Formats: sequence, structure tokens, C-alpha cells
Amino acid sequence: MSDKELKEILKMVEDGKITAEEASDLLTALEEENAYAESEADTTEASHTYTREADPNLDAIADKVRGYWRIPLGIGIVITVLGSLWMLGAMQSAGFGFWFYCAWFPFLLGVLIISIAVGSKKSHWLFVKVKQAPGETPQNITFGFPLPLRFSAWILRNFGHHIHGLDNVVGVEEILETLADTPIGDSALIVDVHDDDGEEVQVFIG
Repeated sequence: MSDKELKEILKMVEDGKITAEEASDLLTALEEENAYAESEADTTEASHTYTREADPNLDAIADKVRGYWRIPLGIGIVITVLGSLWMLGAMQSAGFGFWFYCAWFPFLLGVLIISIAVGSKKSHWLFVKVKQAPGETPQNITFGFPLPLRFSAWILRNFGHHIHGLDNVVGVEEILETLADTPIGDSALIVDVHDDDGEEVQVFIG
């Protein structure tokens, strides 16, 4: 409770607007309200922390997860090779017929997967690390996926006016461009959320 509030209450008693008992009740209510507000502020500050720098553990996890781009790369290579063999077999047996053109679908699908895998290596990723409460399994869960930041910024720049309500959101395109300009591997944003039961969620773009 501030000195100003106290003086106002005392003046109301002096002017006869409220009794001393009513002033006491009012002071008690104000003290309880201020104590509750301070408690809520402390809880919010402790539970939600936003910072700009990643700790070394998160960087190591990000490097490990980012290395999984080789998995879709391998899948894309296998599909491309199988599609090529199908095309070759169809051409040798029946020339440029129906099955030859059907073989283009897995071939092009494999090429697309390879392109996405290689592109994800050079793009920013969104990483999420979840540490569950003690006693829950698995204790740690980590996953990530690439973010097409520049493509998303291009979409917003050219087609954002067709998205309802986006005009009320200021600076989305600029934020995406800024994140895209951040060097790969550097943490652009971290969100740390800690619950009272021991759960922890960490999200960042890197």
C-alpha cells in the first residue's frame, strides 16, 4: 500500500466520510490485494523466462537433432533409385509406355525429398526440449523441424493481405526476415517455461 492511499484513507476518516472501523477494514483489504499482486508477479517472473542466448546443452542438442536431416536424405535417395530402376525396366520391356510414365512419380518424389533434406541442413530449425516432472517417463523429450522462414516471409509479403486479421499483427514479416538473417547455429530466440511440479519446456530457433 502506498503512502498516497494511506493519506487518502486518513483524510476520509478526518472528514467523517468513513468510521475508524471501516478505515481499518479498508486498510486490511488493500494490504491483502497488494500482497496477492506481488505474489502473482513473482510467480509469473519465475515461471516464464525469456532470454536471447542458449546454454551449451541446448546448442549440443540442437546440433544432434539437426543432424537427423540425413534420414530423409537417405529415404529420398532410395526412392529415387527405385524409381529410376522402375523407369529403366519399363522402358526396356515396353518402351515409353504407361508404366514408364508411372515410374516418374516415385522418381520425382525422391528428388523432392532429397531437395527438402538438403535445404533443411541450411535452414533454421525450431527446437523443443521438454523435461517432464520427476517420476514420469521418458524424462526428456527433444524434437525439432526446419522452418522455411524466408519462404514464409515471402508468402506474407505477397499474399498476407488475403489473410484475415493479419493486418492487425505488426512486424510479422520483419521478425521472420530478422530470424532468417541470424547465422545458422546461433540461437535467435529461447522461451523457458518452468512449472512448480518440476516440468520444464525450452523452445528456441537456431
